[in-house]
Amino acid sequence: MVSFLQAGQELERKLYPDGNVRRVLIMKDHGGGSFGGICFDEYTDNMLSLQELRDAFNEVQGGWSNPEEKPFEVVAFDACIMSTYETALAIENTANYMVASQEPTFGKVSLNYTELLNKLSENPSMSGKELGKIICNTGLQDTKIVDKEFGRHTNALFTFSVIDLSEAKMTALKTAYENFGEEAAKVAQQNPDDIIYTFTKFKNAANTAEKYPSSSAYSNLVDLRNLAENVKQSFPELKEAGNELVKAIDKAVVYNKRGDVLNRGGGLSSYYPTNLLGERDGILFYKSLADQNLATQSPFKLYSYLYNNMQGQNIDLSGLALTPVEVDEEKKIVSIELTEEELKQVENVRCQLILFRFLPDGNGTDELHALYLGGDSSIKENRLTGKFESAFRGKWITLDGEPLYVQVVSDSTRKNKQGTKVGGTELCISNIMLNGQSYKMFISRTYPGEKLTIIGVAPNTDQKITLPSGELESLKKGDVVIPIYYHATSDTMEKELAGKSPENLTDEEKMKIASKLTAGGKSTTIGDKPRIEMTTLPDATYAYVFQFINPLNPNINVITDEVALFKLKNGKIVKAAHADHLADEDDLKEFMESND
Repeated sequence: MVSFLQAGQELERKLYPDGNVRRVLIMKDHGGGSFGGICFDEYTDNMLSLQELRDAFNEVQGGWSNPEEKPFEVVAFDACIMSTYETALAIENTANYMVASQEPTFGKVSLNYTELLNKLSENPSMSGKELGKIICNTGLQDTKIVDKEFGRHTNALFTFSVIDLSEAKMTALKTAYENFGEEAAKVAQQNPDDIIYTFTKFKNAANTAEKYPSSSAYSNLVDLRNLAENVKQSFPELKEAGNELVKAIDKAVVYNKRGDVLNRGGGLSSYYPTNLLGERDGILFYKSLADQNLATQSPFKLYSYLYNNMQGQNIDLSGLALTPVEVDEEKKIVSIELTEEELKQVENVRCQLILFRFLPDGNGTDELHALYLGGDSSIKENRLTGKFESAFRGKWITLDGEPLYVQVVSDSTRKNKQGTKVGGTELCISNIMLNGQSYKMFISRTYPGEKLTIIGVAPNTDQKITLPSGELESLKKGDVVIPIYYHATSDTMEKELAGKSPENLTDEEKMKIASKLTAGGKSTTIGDKPRIEMTTLPDATYAYVFQFINPLNPNINVITDEVALFKLKNGKIVKAAHADHLADEDDLKEFMESND
């Protein structure tokens, strides 16, 4: 890096001996954000860390023709997830403006260099802010061209920003973040007996912020503005500090261009250890950045306090399986109520939906079949009373009319006081067979309006990857898609569980059972434009259970033992009942076949 910058200085002295120049540096390669750095070296398998980046600029500082000024008008990163607070600290003395993306950038989408240089040649005296705007605007336009020509959906995840690195803006931002972290640490320390509840509230604040996926080494980047907004909602005593941080971010981020999915972020990301107990190395690395003045010290106080005091904590939600489920047969609403202590243990409440059918077993009798449609987070909730109500109205996510098995993997939505979603985006994942191969399909659902978008599909080579990044493909005309469901009969489920409760199964046992219970649905051939939408489900009876998310381990979730039933006919729920009110499968069959 030093040699590259020195070569630039030497060339500049030859071409512009009078020193009348304004410089722009664009770094194009793989990006790893605050922890990973920038520019992968194929020879050493290393990347430039933020410290190495800053040190390189410092080493050549005196070699510019105007060493008393910042050497660059703009430093732009044509690379993944580099629009972070920590990156801004690394180059604050190097450039007047930084341009970067919060989200991974896609291989076929780059800065539109032709348009950029044309604009710059037309107006070479433009400010760094103006140039940054052009980079953002032409990049967004480029996504639309790429999506159309190459069958991608890169526009969905476009998140480029222009950050003003002036001393006044950066000083205000650093001060606000330092104070915010200090006050947050104090709040956490005030209630040591409620450490689980405190941790869960902070985690929810981070989880419902926009998050920017990449490989696990560079995970846990959240939008700093979203985080501040969410924290002050969860902790009223942090309202003032949160407001000051939001104001500082809004002043520093002078331009923020986003695509049609991740459109809530404020333009700057920062580290937050959402997977707290598995993030010891990440927390310590963040501390090392802070010690190098490449991060803010006070958030480490919060992270380390939560980490140290959550050690040995056990969150056992198994007792919630016994939560009574109430069915209002007149209003056709299902609800549960949690106590204040139970609410403190639960990260989130969702639902799971199962389609029930009786099908011939080949021996002259009918057998009960359960087709699992997956989960939904659209539940009306009142955290003050602990009451959670179903919002199911007979619709589900479908592809060209075929219901999909979906699970919510990231929920950055927000709810009003009535517990209804009014904004934000959730990301869902659906397993499919695409042209005979196992794939994952990534879907976004944006509120209000529940707008659905297929972000892309990717080979299902790693079960642990649940967020989109990298080279996603789009569905193309002629593709054959078969939805994949979990399917069981009463006999097969009983046999596979072998007397064990589902929540007591190991991950390996769950995977084995899931593979045995996997079934394909009806195939559909993609036309000119795939229809992903909320569609009325077929007439049938659907089982509805509540699901409780464990904040320490989201993979160990608990569902209610009590089951509610919805009977759907002509797109309307015509009957609701508690499954316990039906004595056996014959009663269930009668419920399903009755004329209403």
